[in-house]
Amino acid sequence: MSQVSFGEDFGQKVDLTASIRNILRNYPEGTAILKELVQNADDAGAKVVRFCLDHRTHPASSIANPSLAQFQGPSLLVYNDAVFTSEDFASIQRIGDSLKNIGSESKTKIGRFGIGFN
Repeated sequence: MSQVSFGEDFGQKVDLTASIRNILRNYPEGTAILKELVQNADDAGAKVVRFCLDHRTHPASSIANPSLAQFQGPSLLVYNDAVFTSEDFASIQRIGDSLKNIGSESKTKIGRFGIGFN
């Protein structure tokens, strides 16, 4: 019998689409997404957060898939001045989970209790 080492796939599977659908279904409507973006910027140590509502609509003639035409504008652009780290990149890849509740700095993170909007 072979040994299973920590982190090795042992058959557990997660339907990514269903997980994202459930997060979106349970996410509150309204301004909650704006609060989430400000919270993420604060957790990252940002001093500046800027929102820009871009009313432009871009042509859909050169997109990869015609179904993406509906996403060619308008859009909300969000900027903060924090540095995006490799830990941040690892955290946004975790569906319905966060790395904010791990480590010594976790007590200062606003988002340590939530699941974010990932």
